[in-house]
Amino acid sequence: MILRVVESDRVIKLKLDSRPASSDELIKILKEKLEVDCDFNLKYEDPDFDGRLTCLVDIEELPQKSCVHISLTQDSRSVASTDTLSDVSSPERLSRLPPGPFQIPKFPFDIELTLRDGNTEFEKNERLLQLSRDQKHGILENLASTIYSFKAYPSDKEIAMVL
Repeated sequence: MILRVVESDRVIKLKLDSRPASSDELIKILKEKLEVDCDFNLKYEDPDFDGRLTCLVDIEELPQKSCVHISLTQDSRSVASTDTLSDVSSPERLSRLPPGPFQIPKFPFDIELTLRDGNTEFEKNERLLQLSRDQKHGILENLASTIYSFKAYPSDKEIAMVL
């Protein structure tokens, strides 16, 4: 069995002597080979659905030559989200998988209040919110520091996934 294993920041070709007995056994093998200690699920590019990602439940569904994607479980995401910016250069942080859907961080109280009032005004009168330069700067700085805490230099493909 030949697998193309896709992580957030690397792609690896992996040859297995035989098909694992179950998807859980494949996950154990991948944890060992890739030296990953967090919990994850596997998705594979299903040829029946034009290569769209499908959760791997039954190992028999996986073709002999296939591409699998590593997807963090919820428990691993919560651990990753508790990291602080003080460990920006640590190897663990740089190789960490993305935490899933991006959670908008909390902003300073005055900006949160302005955004809430702006949403209320838009819902009532469809009037757009006008932010000052300082407010925009505060929002962007907070977003940038949150994004940077996940991965300092995302690839073009990762940026395109967000847009």
